[in-house]
Amino acid sequence: MVPRLVGAILSLSLVACSAVSDVGTDGGPSTRDADRHGDDRGDVDAAGDADGRTSSPGDVEEDNRVDTDMDGDGWEEGDDCNDLDETVNPGALEQCNGVDDDCNGEIDDGAGENWFVDADGDSYGSEPIGQSCDPPDGAVPIGGDCADDDPEIHPGSTVLVDGRDSNCNGRRDWHLTIYSAVDDVGELCMDGEVIGPAGGWVEGAVHELWLRTGPHAMGIHGWDTGHVITAAIAHLEISDGSMWVTDSTWRYDPDPDQSGVGKDGWCTAGFDDSGWDLAQDIGPIGDPNNPWGESPSLFPEGSPAHWIWDHFPVDLNTQYLRTVFVLP
Repeated sequence: MVPRLVGAILSLSLVACSAVSDVGTDGGPSTRDADRHGDDRGDVDAAGDADGRTSSPGDVEEDNRVDTDMDGDGWEEGDDCNDLDETVNPGALEQCNGVDDDCNGEIDDGAGENWFVDADGDSYGSEPIGQSCDPPDGAVPIGGDCADDDPEIHPGSTVLVDGRDSNCNGRRDWHLTIYSAVDDVGELCMDGEVIGPAGGWVEGAVHELWLRTGPHAMGIHGWDTGHVITAAIAHLEISDGSMWVTDSTWRYDPDPDQSGVGKDGWCTAGFDDSGWDLAQDIGPIGDPNNPWGESPSLFPEGSPAHWIWDHFPVDLNTQYLRTVFVLP
């Protein structure tokens, strides 16, 4: 009888404990295991919060805000000054269209052409005016004119103006006049190209060509048909009065090829002529000690050019002379 009574008492105690555990401290239902799952999963508190926290009706969760990009240009509405036009956004390039394309608050700023003053009307300018969508009066979009007072001079010009940088490439164009003569026969070369016969010793010859600023090489190849002596003379001048003539600064090949073929590159500015000798036998025009007298007749009056003739042995029958000069 006693064991049964004890068991009944224990059962009643367990039920009472369970009832107490489901009552909160304020007398309401407990938040612990509210879903009767036997654990805390899915439990909600009196305020409806799944994590057991309480919240007030006025609270707003920050992550409920939704950013929009209406035109799909990668810029959100808050940053895009026109979210209905995908071509307008802070990353766009400003265009000449009357619209603030890049959303910086300015319209057409930094757009358009760079303009230059064209004083001579050749469609090339010199002084920059600035950048704008509409051209100022008398302005052109191409600069680089190195002489805006001469319509024949501008970048790309094919007209050669003596002593001027005709195409604005930094080098002046020069009209060069060359007087030359050889006893007996010969030819002239300039910068590796044959430009014509050197002319006979009585009259000589005159050649004209255009060259630009920088170093140039001139050569004379002469030969004597009688195998006696070969001699040559030359006078070069440009419009500013600069002059180059045959004198003791010219060099000759002491061991020329008798077949009439000079050393490879001998008439170019880059040729190494350190193995060539300086001219040794020279004489001015009109010198009674040379056999050519006042010849050649086509040379400018009073030319300081000297005849240069073979140094011994004199039976070489051929002669190669060269010099390098620099045009301003």
